[in-house]
Amino acid sequence: MKPRKKLKKIIKEKPTSIQAFVAEEALDHENLSHFFNDLSSHGCISGMVGSLIYYHQTHQFFDCHYEDINDLRLEYEENTGLQIQLGSDLKNTLAWFAFEETAFQLGNELGLL
Repeated sequence: MKPRKKLKKIIKEKPTSIQAFVAEEALDHENLSHFFNDLSSHGCISGMVGSLIYYHQTHQFFDCHYEDINDLRLEYEENTGLQIQLGSDLKNTLAWFAFEETAFQLGNELGLL
């Protein structure tokens, strides 16, 4: 299945998931490969994810996806042996982490990274 079609399928089948949130953001970009590679290189802190720039946006994302974010965090820490450095704003840091980690997984799954 082509990447754009796969992303649209994710949105349709799991509309409230982190994967759907990432898919919607990715589909706003003309070149999916550039989106996933730029995000992998520069992260959300670069401002390239327009829906997660301001604290009220990242806090809302965190509150909406708390359980999934915590699962991602625990899985990451278990698989890597590393703890996520939480910084000065826990919700912001973990929202960006969840978006970036989910995008990394999706990009790999789609063969774009």
